[in-house]
Amino acid sequence: MTRRRKIVIALLAIVMLLVAARIALPYLVEDFANKKLAALDSYDGHVGDIDIHLWRGAYSIDDIEIVKTGASRPVPFFRSDRVDLSVEWRSLFRGSIVSEASFLGPELNLVQGRNAAESQLGKEENWNARLEELFPFRFNTIEVTDGTVRFLAPGISTRDAITARRVNGSVSNLTNVLDTGKETFADFRITADVLDGAPAKVGGSVNAFARQPTFDVNLEVKKVQLPKVNPWLREFIKADAEAGKFELYMELAAADGKFKGYAKPILQDVDLYRSGEEEQSALKRVWEGFLDFAANVLENKEADQVAARIPFTGTIKDPETSLFATIASVMRNAFISAFARSLEGSITLRDVKKNLNELDTNEAPEEGKEKKKKDDRSMALKTKPGPAGKS
Repeated sequence: MTRRRKIVIALLAIVMLLVAARIALPYLVEDFANKKLAALDSYDGHVGDIDIHLWRGAYSIDDIEIVKTGASRPVPFFRSDRVDLSVEWRSLFRGSIVSEASFLGPELNLVQGRNAAESQLGKEENWNARLEELFPFRFNTIEVTDGTVRFLAPGISTRDAITARRVNGSVSNLTNVLDTGKETFADFRITADVLDGAPAKVGGSVNAFARQPTFDVNLEVKKVQLPKVNPWLREFIKADAEAGKFELYMELAAADGKFKGYAKPILQDVDLYRSGEEEQSALKRVWEGFLDFAANVLENKEADQVAARIPFTGTIKDPETSLFATIASVMRNAFISAFARSLEGSITLRDVKKNLNELDTNEAPEEGKEKKKKDDRSMALKTKPGPAGKS
């Protein structure tokens, strides 16, 4: 066998080996990803398919789903049509080897249960670390396209969950590739439609590698139609909204284990009435009417709205919790507090009068029955026949 022939055979063998490796690579990566997901403590997951893109140093995960083991709700914690993990070439040209992740059609379902076992909030895992286990380099950019986020609570059906649709956004410079000189160097911007079309926007900056959560966040939610949250109003304050709009503006910052901020809720044209609650005493209804009157005195009559600036401060109890879980938790609690306080005194005088009228109506039949019994007895005495032989 000539030397030339040996070289050709060797090259063909290498090519065949590379082709075989390329064919096997997606299955090897798929098996690797499924093992990583199966090793989660409180969650389990799987991927549907893996596509390799060697020319750009990337691979794609199709139909990934993560569920909480023993979950009380039949909804996955996370699923996505596709997750694309790749080398970030623009940073590579600056001399930094980092990566980027892109989520297409992701869905996140957060469930607040009656206890920790029934809750599905993702606190049990460091998801940033789990994501980095799937790719050899640190993630510098994360993008989300057409996502969905749902939040459920006890007593609220899946159909009535607070839902954000068309979630689009990104987090950039997570590894501080671009030295901005700021303590919070990673920027993020997210937009969404909540509660059937109300626009929401959240943005700010974070330091993902600070020893304690360090961030600066601004949030705004506009034009929420209050009747859209009637299932939540019925469950938590025993009320229904016939009309009204709600807006919320919030600023929040945290450093050194402490956070500080404010929430400014705005209610416009609100019309609430009590629903499904036990009958109250007339004295309590009158007291509610007085509170409503006091609230109306402070109301902006020209704009027909009630607004308040509610400051809040506190400490971060568990600094080991992931950064974004901490932000979500603080903002969720601030939102609920602001929403509840903005509804104080919103029960209208019309509602109090309606309850009083109902009370009068309920009492009137009883009075009528007593009167009817007296009239019947009186009539019976008048018509009662006398002794025999007498007319």
